[in-house]
Order: sequence, then C-alpha cells, then structure tokens
Amino acid sequence: MFTISIIIPCYNVSKYIDRCINSLINQTIGFENLQIILVDDASTDNTPERLKYYENLYPQQISLILCERNGRQGTARNIGLQYAVAPYIGFVDSDDWIEPDMFELLYTKITNFNCDIVTCKVFRDDTRKNIPRNNANRTDTLISIESNIDREVLIVSEILGSGIYNKLYKKELIFNNNITFAENLTYEDIYFNSLLYMYVNKIYILDEYLYHYYVNNESTTLQLDKPHHTDIFTVYELRLQEFERRGLLSQYPLAMEYNFIKTYYLGGMKALLSRYSNPSYELFLKIKKRVFEVAPNYRNNPHLKNAFSEIFELLLDLLDCDISKAEFEQIAKMFKQIAGNKV
Repeated sequence: MFTISIIIPCYNVSKYIDRCINSLINQTIGFENLQIILVDDASTDNTPERLKYYENLYPQQISLILCERNGRQGTARNIGLQYAVAPYIGFVDSDDWIEPDMFELLYTKITNFNCDIVTCKVFRDDTRKNIPRNNANRTDTLISIESNIDREVLIVSEILGSGIYNKLYKKELIFNNNITFAENLTYEDIYFNSLLYMYVNKIYILDEYLYHYYVNNESTTLQLDKPHHTDIFTVYELRLQEFERRGLLSQYPLAMEYNFIKTYYLGGMKALLSRYSNPSYELFLKIKKRVFEVAPNYRNNPHLKNAFSEIFELLLDLLDCDISKAEFEQIAKMFKQIAGNKV
C-alpha cells in the first residue's frame, strides 16, 4: 500500500521532466512508498515518450494517463485524483523539483500531529543549481481551527497561500468535501485551495525550504499578453458561486467580503497590470462594477483597515474614483515600475 499519491500534470515539459521525476525517485521516504501519477495533457512534443520510459522503468510506482485533448492543469489534476489510492496526496509541477527529504518531513508532521495539511517553504529558482538550505532560527507553526472565529482568521490571513505544490494533503479532506479543481482555466489552484480553507481543521507550517519552483518564462502563468490571464476573474467568479452554494458567504460574511476584495479585485488587478503590456481599461471598469455588486459596503469592513501595502491601497482607492482611460494607462505604467513583472 502506498503512503503518498503524487499527481504531476505534464504538458510539453520534455526539457524538465527528468529532473522532476528523479527528485521523486530519490525521496528518503522510500520510492516504494510513493504512487506517482503522471497525467499527460495532450503534449505536442516528446513528453509522452519520456513519461512512458519512466512508467516502463518503474511500473509498480508510476502510472501514466494520456489525455486525448488539452484540458489544462485543473483537468489533469482532477483526472489524477481519480487514480489516487494513498491516504495522503501531494502535487508537483512537472518543471519543478524537490529536496530529497521533502515528503518524509511532510509525512512525519502530518501524521505526528494528525493534520489535514502540511506545508513548507518554496525556493524560486531560475537555474538547475540548488540553493543551500538554511535551517537556522527555524520556527514551525501548528494551527488548530476550533471555532468560527478561528476560521475567519484563517480566511483573512490566507496563510496557506494559493499554491498546491508545496503541500501534503489528507486525502479524506479533499474527497469528503467534494473539492476539485476548476477545469479548462488557468489559476485553477486558487479555486481548490480556497475551498480547503473552509474545511481544514489542523495545519502544520514547516519553516523549511523544500520545494524548488522553477521560474520558467515559458510557463503559462508567466507568459505576457496572453488571453488566459483573464481566467483569474472567471476562477474567482466560480469560487464565489461555490461559496454561495455551500452557504459559506452567510456563515463568514466579513471574512468572505474581505477575501473577495483582496483576491478578486487586488489579486486580479495585479495579474491584469503585470501580465499585459496594455491592460484593458474596459475590463477594469467591468471589474470595478462587479466589486460594487458583490461588496457595495466594503469600506466598512474592519479587516480592510491597514491591511495592504501602499501600492495596493492605491489600487483600492481607484474604486472610489472615476478615472479616464489615459489616467488608467498612467497608473498601469506606475504599477509596473513599482511592482515589476514578478507575481
């Protein structure tokens, strides 16, 4: 029986997949304890051939699913979840790699403390060279959610972030609450993790860098001037609908309103201004209108006071101003100068 199921969506990653899979093969928890689920999302390069090589080499540990059409990472991960048999689930992106003891450390914490999720820190790497780990002054954190107030604090803090790759999840948390990824969209992990915030009861935050996130300018989220970046607003709308369907908006009204402003508006605007050379003024007006439809009295929300950096406060102030297209373009240029193109 496997200890951990690891799902890896793959699309045109023949240059990187060897590094990724080898970092899993060499895990100190024991490769025999890992179920590796490779989901090829209709690659057009020789990625399937590389994946078949590893499946043939390790048929007991590695399973390969070949998709006939591209459904993006959300679809690939949902397919992978259907094949997961271990009590714990991890996700690794196919152009990333991990430290040899990552899953051993995460598994030790999630079992010793009976947690729903364990997370670790992430290196942002742009080369194959490993950055030395520094564990000096490390401080881990254990969080228990025992009341609605605790849950509200968790929602507002977003301490888990939106990334799924640096975490280990208890399988029953995902399946018992019917949590899946948004499909055929970019930024699908935002939807997934946001729902988990509503049901997780115990979290362990391991203050150690164990996951290597490859800063790949060819990756979906870092490409400039691509239409898929506006998917972020669609994902937030789907999330809002699901929150309402589950009765969560009325259960945590102020926390959810704050989260909507922080993610849909500020997070969405950051993507819009950072990922497009000429951000759409018309889309900005639609976003602004939607904010007032969902949260007309957001300024009275106590969580918003002194919550954001100066640049985000500026974006927040735009909600109360009527600005022209020319003024919007100037603000977009200023945002790029201050924030750069790193998200």
